[in-house]
Amino acid sequence: MPDMEAPRTTFPTLAALAVTLLGQTATAQEIPCSRGPCMQPDRRGTHFLVEINGGGSISGNVGLAVGGVVGIGGKLRGFPLRFYLVGEVAYASGAQDGMLPGASLDFREERTYRDLALGLRTYVPVFGPLSLFVDLMGGGSYVSATLQQEGQSTLASQDWSALGLLAAGVQVRLFHHLSVGIRGKVVLGDDGLSRMREVVGVASPTRASVTAGLTWHF
Repeated sequence: MPDMEAPRTTFPTLAALAVTLLGQTATAQEIPCSRGPCMQPDRRGTHFLVEINGGGSISGNVGLAVGGVVGIGGKLRGFPLRFYLVGEVAYASGAQDGMLPGASLDFREERTYRDLALGLRTYVPVFGPLSLFVDLMGGGSYVSATLQQEGQSTLASQDWSALGLLAAGVQVRLFHHLSVGIRGKVVLGDDGLSRMREVVGVASPTRASVTAGLTWHF
């Protein structure tokens, strides 16, 4: 008879063991982690960025300035700065009008720029979610320019030219994957009408713009 009773005790024994294991599994999450109780694990760092900018060109009369930036990079271990290899595609327009020096003749000149640039962005942490950044790039720009003088035919030029770009700004990290910021940019370059402007006494303004932007980090 004892041999016949053994199978009856097997199921309760297994059930008790299962309850014990389930209980251990449920309470395993309550064990403090190695760096202290209830600490959340660190989020994975971001290594890519995509940014859109929009604002105004302040070269002469106010014009349009829009663009986009993509980049790849990250932070070196034990070093606070972050470095990204970045590329930018941008469009800007500019214009100025007035009176030709030494003559009572009106003039108006207009320019549009389609830029392609590649370079380095460096982030400098300031406090909490606030960071400064600096962009240093080089590339090319397709420039369309016209110069109208009173009583004269309109001069026009369309061509590629080299450019150097320096930009700086501030960003606030609203969320882990999203920042907002303001960016000021100065572009050094040339176009086909710069010499003609000098001849007639019209200065070629330095390209500059101020934009606001959204940056996604992932």
